[in-house]
Amino acid sequence: MPHIETADVGRSFGRRALVAGGAGLAITGSALGSGPGTAAASSEVGDPVPADVYAAICQLKANYVTATDSLPFPNTADRARALYRATYTPDAESSAGYDPSAPDFVVHGPDELFDALHAGLAPFSGSQHNVGVIHVEMSDARASRNRSALITAHVLVTLVSRATMDITRIVATYHDEVERLRGRWWVTRSFAQYLATEAATRIQPAAMS
Repeated sequence: MPHIETADVGRSFGRRALVAGGAGLAITGSALGSGPGTAAASSEVGDPVPADVYAAICQLKANYVTATDSLPFPNTADRARALYRATYTPDAESSAGYDPSAPDFVVHGPDELFDALHAGLAPFSGSQHNVGVIHVEMSDARASRNRSALITAHVLVTLVSRATMDITRIVATYHDEVERLRGRWWVTRSFAQYLATEAATRIQPAAMS
């Protein structure tokens, strides 16, 4: 399995590609209700997730955000690609759109995701993910032995145009699937559902006297 052993090309495509892969890191106290390694015998909706599992899954999202938000800057491509490869399985499906049944685009694997994001972010001088709640729900433990989970995450993405310095904001919800393979967690599927997009003129901070 390749990579498992290793850790508009304009504004429109940039929007679609940017939010395809995942969310940022946000660990809340309520999600850490169980101690490390204390998985329940069965999994019910709303059950606490073991702290070690939640942290490992959120690390995948931190990898995505760190890689993606670094792409507008020079000399970041190799590290970004490595982070994607440490996060997504070789055949992981990443997609985005307003309608889950008709996504705007679909890519497979970390390298296709990197290519899409690298091209999509070319018109921008900056990218920033602000992440709200990340909810992790384990699959039924009796069927999967806690080897799979679903993630719902809410994000606001801000992009800065390289040409005009105007900003674009995207509100989206991520719906991701993760699996535990070969001793660690991997993203196997990710869909970013758009809620709203807006453009605005960036306001420069007042000069300090």
